[in-house]
Order: sequence, then structure tokens, then C-alpha cells
Amino acid sequence: MSSSITTSTVNGTTRITGLSSGIDVDGIVEQLLTAEKAKKLNKLQQKLQTAEWTQEAYRSIISDIQDFTSTYFDVTSSSSIMKASNFLKYTASSSSAVSVTSSSTASAGSHSVAVTQLATAATVTSGSSVSKDVQASAAASYSNLSGASFVMTLDGTKYTVSLDDVTDLDSLQTAIDSAVGSGKISVTEDASTGYLVITAADEGVQAISISDPSSGTSGLFSLGFGSDAILSNRLSTSDTLATIAGQLNTDTALTFNDDGEIELTINGTTLTFDQDETLATMISTVNKAGLGVTMSYNSLTGQFVLKADDTGAGSSIVVSDSGTSNFAALLLSQSTAGVDAKLTIDGQALTRSSNTVTIDGVTYTLNSVTTEAATVTVTQDTDGVYDLIKNFVDAYNTLIETINAAIDENADSDYPPLTDDEKEEMTDEEIEKWEAKAKVGLLENDSTLKTFLSDMRMALIDSVSGQSTTLSSIGITSGTYDEKGTLYIDEDTLTAAIASDPEAIMNLFTQQATSKSSSGTALSGTTVVRTLSSSDLSTRYKEEGVAYRFYDIIQKNISTIRDSAGNKGTLLEKAGTENDTTDTSNTLSTLIDKYEDAIDDEEDRLDEYQEKLYTKYTALETYINTMNAQLSALSSLTSS
Repeated sequence: MSSSITTSTVNGTTRITGLSSGIDVDGIVEQLLTAEKAKKLNKLQQKLQTAEWTQEAYRSIISDIQDFTSTYFDVTSSSSIMKASNFLKYTASSSSAVSVTSSSTASAGSHSVAVTQLATAATVTSGSSVSKDVQASAAASYSNLSGASFVMTLDGTKYTVSLDDVTDLDSLQTAIDSAVGSGKISVTEDASTGYLVITAADEGVQAISISDPSSGTSGLFSLGFGSDAILSNRLSTSDTLATIAGQLNTDTALTFNDDGEIELTINGTTLTFDQDETLATMISTVNKAGLGVTMSYNSLTGQFVLKADDTGAGSSIVVSDSGTSNFAALLLSQSTAGVDAKLTIDGQALTRSSNTVTIDGVTYTLNSVTTEAATVTVTQDTDGVYDLIKNFVDAYNTLIETINAAIDENADSDYPPLTDDEKEEMTDEEIEKWEAKAKVGLLENDSTLKTFLSDMRMALIDSVSGQSTTLSSIGITSGTYDEKGTLYIDEDTLTAAIASDPEAIMNLFTQQATSKSSSGTALSGTTVVRTLSSSDLSTRYKEEGVAYRFYDIIQKNISTIRDSAGNKGTLLEKAGTENDTTDTSNTLSTLIDKYEDAIDDEEDRLDEYQEKLYTKYTALETYINTMNAQLSALSSLTSS
């Protein structure tokens, strides 16, 4: 008799299986384990999966409620129905001379506006361009310009000047005229040096610069524009103060003190600038110093400008040099005082330091002097309020439809969560279809969600203290019972209600409680709601408009702030939400942890059970193998 033995070691234990006994040990152990798993492990894994899916289902609804809240119940949201100003919207027509906007305190009507003077800010400027013209640094040579060119930029537009036919000053002028247009640019020779000078021939041309072409031979060097030449009639703010000192067109040189610095006093504050600082740094330092002025270099006009931050006759700029500096004397020599705006609104003359004036919720921004009075009109924005309410109703209907669908789903007991062993026998597509059915009805008849929906429906139905206006009276009604609270809008009724009494609609939604708690705390506002007792909450509810009632109900369910009993929102306590302590501290997470621990314990027990089985069958195989060996030996003796 022969035998076949297989020996293996698993977790330090030697297993002997084979055909000595004729028994399929591995198969038997696997069957026994499968049966043992069915007693407890599979059920635990299914409970764990159900708890995880249930938590996901809750969190999906919590997320929908959070999105709904951030859109319509956050007072910073432009579509918040808690903001009274969103229900009193007005639009205003403007003219070219006067721009008009309106706030919630405005009233519909027309206004006549005449502007005789705009408010201006005090300025100190250089008066004209401070930089030299484009100048060569050596005499021009016209002998070797064939195939050469250069680029000329006029007020940001680039032109390529071909020098193929240039043999003298006149032909150079012709080449420039051909490139940029006749009469725009004049090229001459300096009377004292004979070097080329390029200037504007047309007063409409301001900034001029020249540069090498992007490809081909540059003719600038031959024309005398070497390293010391001035290639632009405008300063570069990236150059140092020492560099621009040599580019100024003043008869007097820009001077620095013994430390190589400029000392400039503006409105009583002295600032110091090193000659190695860039012009951009100087400008930035002035503007950040809080001196009530803004410094700039206008690259179009080539001027330095100091402008008061405020307009009006009261604004002023006092600028002077300190020490041996002469920056202000050379480059900030012309002053212009600020003036007030002068206008007439509906026959009333006004003088203002600003070009903006607000009267009775209407803000007028003056743009220019009028030749005749401009008429502006403020009208009620009925469409804007209608859209606000309609969008809210649509979002509410979508939310309750989602929640009702989850509550109304019927779970199918024929589709429990799959075990790991069952998944191994299925394709991915089969698993996906099965689990889709297994997830149905996880929140069937959920009491917390049903209470949430019921509370919101009552908030829409219950009258608001002191208000005769109701949702139904303005054209917002709910459907039949089987439509589970869906709202409908009668467009004509709602539009007419908005047009006739927008304040009544505003109060219906945004009215706040006026009472105080027993401790004297005001019941109004948003932050107080989580600290109130049930009695105070009841009083607050009766006095609140629809929006604040909704807010309270939502906070009761999803607030991350603890209430007077130490609890967060009911749904968060049950399922949690991300970015909050309830993410891991909630009823379902606790249950999930419990199942995971129980699964770990059961898997350890099954491992021990498996080892015991293999130990038993190993002993059996060893015994049978020994018996077979003895039998074989006896057979050998008897046969001999």
C-alpha cells in the first residue's frame, strides 16, 4: 500500500495532509469554516456593512441640508431669505453723468440731478515730462546700414524701421516716416554734439522708445545709440534713482545728500530713499506710509504725480525737500488744490467733498458735469424678489423630495449585504447591481427625518405673530397630502403681492422674536438659538418669520454647536459630518467600531478553530501513515 503525504507549516504549526486516510482534509476544513462563519462572522460583517451604508445615506442628506442652509440661511449669502434687504430690492436707472444705485431703504420715484462741478483731489505734479528725449551717445555712421533695421515703439505700438536706403539724416527721416507714418516723429542732430535726437513731431505722440529688432542686424549702434545712449523718452521704474538722475531733462541735476540719499517730506513726514533703490521702491514706500497721498509715475505723459487720497477742498498736499535734496523742487513743482462737488438734487443745492452722495437709500455717483439736469428713476425690483422666493421654493422642494424618497423606500430582505465569500463567486458588475438593491431602504420610515420634514411643513403653515400675511395669501401653497409637502407658486398672485406690499412679505420671512428669556436674554438673532430652553424656543418660534423658523429647525438637526443639554444637531449625533468632532463621535460610528471589534474577535476565534481542526487531522494522518508503514513491513515479512 502506498501513501502520499503533504507537509506544510502555517503560523508555526506543522500540518500534515494527504491521502493516507483518503480524506480531503483541506476541503473538509474549508467546509467546516464556512459553516462556522455563517453562525456569527457573516452576520457581523453584514451588520457592519449596513451600518456603514446607513451612515453614508445620512451624511448624503446632511450634506444636502448643509448646501441648502449655506445658500438660503446664511446672512452673508446674496440669496439668503433671512436678510430683510433681499426682500426690499430696487433698481435705479443711470445717466452718463450720474450713476445711481439703491439700497433696501430706498423708495420708488424719479429724481432730477444737475452737476455743476465735480470734486477733485489736490495734486502735486512735475507739470510735464521729466525725462530727456531719445538721444544718441555718438555720431551716426551711414556707411554700413544695408540690411539693418531697428524697432521704434510709439505709445505701446511697435514699428520696424528698415535702414536699407538710409545714407544720411534726410533719408533716415524718410525711413522712419515710412514705418510709423509721416509727421509723427522728428529726427535731428544736436547742435552742439551732432548726435541724433528723436522727438515727437505730433502732440498726440507721447512715449517713444527704440530697440534692437528681434532678428536680423540692428542698426542702432551705427546710428550712435551705444551703451550711454538714451533709448526712451520715458523713465523705467525698475531703474535706480542714481540711474534716472542722469535721464532727467532738468537744467539742474538731481542731488543726493552726503549719504547718497534723497530726503522728501510729505504732509509732515520725512522719508529717506537711497540712490541704489529703484524708482518703483520709492513709489511703493510713499504709498504704504499712510500719508494720505498716492505717488505715481505716468509713463504716458512722463510726469510724476502726488495725488491726495481724498477729494474736496479740504484735501491738501504739503511736499518739500529736506537737507540738500532737490527732488520736490525739480520734479514736484506744480500744485493744484482740490475742489468740492457742486450739484442739485430735486431742486436742493448741495456741496460735497466727494463725488458720491447717498440720500434716502439712493446713492448718486457723479461722473461728469451736466449741461442740463439728468433724470434718474428708482423702481421696485419685483422680479428680483420673485426670483429669490421662487429659487428658495424650488430648492426646498428638491430637498424634501430627496428626504421623502429615502423615507419611502422599502428595504428588500432578499438582498442583504454580500459576504466576502459570496463576492468571490460574483463578477464586479453582479456585485454592483446586488449592492445597489441592498442599499435600498436604509432610511425607511426614519423617525428623525420624518420629524425634520414635519417641523418644516408646520413652519410654513403656522401663522406669524402680528402678521396677517401668510404664504397662501401671497400665492404659495402646498400640494395634496400624497405630494408630501411640495410647494407651488401662483406667479400672478406672488408678483402682485410683491408689488403691492413688499414689506409684508419681508416680515413674513424675516421677522425676529422680540421677547426675552427668563434670564433677560433676547430671543432674536442666530447665535442664541442653541442656548435656549424648550420654553424659550417655543416663544421664539411663535414670534418668528418663516426664514428664522426654518433656521431653528435646521440648527436643531445639523448644528455643530452644542445645545443647552450638551448635544449637537440630532442628525450629526446620529451619523456625524466631516470637519467636525462628530465625524468620529456619533451613534453610527460607535456601532461601526463595536462591529469591527466583534469581527476581529470572531476572526481570531475562527483562526484558533481552524488550527484545532488541522491539528486533529494531522494527528489522524500521522497515525494512519504509521499504521500503513507497519502493515507494509508485516506484508514484506510474510511475503518473504
